[in-house]
Amino acid sequence: MVKMGHVDGIRRVRYTPPSERTGDIEVNTLAGIRERGGAHEFLTTQRLDFDLLFAVDEGSAVHTVDFTEHPLDAGDLLWVRAGQVHHWGRIDDIEGPVVMFGPHVVDDRTRELVRSRSARLRSHWAAAELRDSPVDPALALLVASGRLTGDRPDLRLSALTHALAGLLVQLMLVQPADDVPDLAPTHEAYGWFRDHIEEQFEVWHKVGDYADRLGYSTRTLNRLARQHTGLSAKQLIDERIVLEAKRRLSHGDASAAEVAEQLGFDDASNFSSYFRRHTGTTPAAFRRGGARP
Repeated sequence: MVKMGHVDGIRRVRYTPPSERTGDIEVNTLAGIRERGGAHEFLTTQRLDFDLLFAVDEGSAVHTVDFTEHPLDAGDLLWVRAGQVHHWGRIDDIEGPVVMFGPHVVDDRTRELVRSRSARLRSHWAAAELRDSPVDPALALLVASGRLTGDRPDLRLSALTHALAGLLVQLMLVQPADDVPDLAPTHEAYGWFRDHIEEQFEVWHKVGDYADRLGYSTRTLNRLARQHTGLSAKQLIDERIVLEAKRRLSHGDASAAEVAEQLGFDDASNFSSYFRRHTGTTPAAFRRGGARP
């Protein structure tokens, strides 16, 4: 991991392999990344340019991902995706294996399978959910693949890639205790809509903008959004805009007016009204509250 400076007040961190042999999938431990990063590496809010997945073998801490706190205990697993904003808790209090990888190393088929089982991003899996599942053996295989040595780095990378794909798919098969069983695969058009929100939310605020681009009616997008998340298409767009506004207000130095402009609002007053309608507070009050990610 190396520092990239601050963007919008959030420290960007990109992944650089510690050696040529490591490649784009690194298997390490929490103790190992603490030693490599140093004491100050884990104190500030970060936006990663890679995926970070780790399991807790012992200890407990609270890890925050995009303003949601996840209490971690032995047996739990956390997955922070590239682009998410996160804050380490007491990393010295937990131990376990860590996997860091660029999203590009996940093959297209696996990526689509993961997308089809996760209408909403999930970060935390509790030990009780993982018990008796294939997740622990899949993680053990990935860790073992990371220890492979020899003069065939191509075979090692192949083993790591396949083990990682297996682990991610097994995670998607874990059914949350409070979820509806037998989830249907995500509709292809909903996946496109979700991807377009991520790419265009700073410019497109209306469902019609996405409907026109995707070739579907606003009614269809609303039906798919409610089918997969329980929210309307407009609520999903608003949810993404508000998340980014919170990130920039909480961690950046830009004024509310500048954040409004960055997020495609024509003036600060409209942005303030919008933010208050969706959060119950003004941008200024939210910033004074000093919320962490």
